[in-house]
Amino acid sequence: MCDFEEPDEQEVALGMDTYCLVTPDQGTAYGCVSEVVLGEDVLRVSLDPESLDDLGLADTVVEALLRAPDSEVARLREVLPRILSYGRPESRPRLVRS
Repeated sequence: MCDFEEPDEQEVALGMDTYCLVTPDQGTAYGCVSEVVLGEDVLRVSLDPESLDDLGLADTVVEALLRAPDSEVARLREVLPRILSYGRPESRPRLVRS
């Protein structure tokens, strides 16, 4: 997820000046995605290994099957690039669409 407005000075100072990834158990990390592959029916997210403890995960790759209505998958394809490009440029992951 990301904010709707540009990061402010406090967010920059705290390292919260980029997109945020939150797991179902509320593990949270900022700017931790190195690559996203968005296929026809699979979303694969590769994470920075240093973020695994914060996220409560054991693996650097998370895959999700996109079992949703076509309109929802289309919306994901529309908003995901905008979310991942939020904030500081060096934290932006590579986005691959196939």
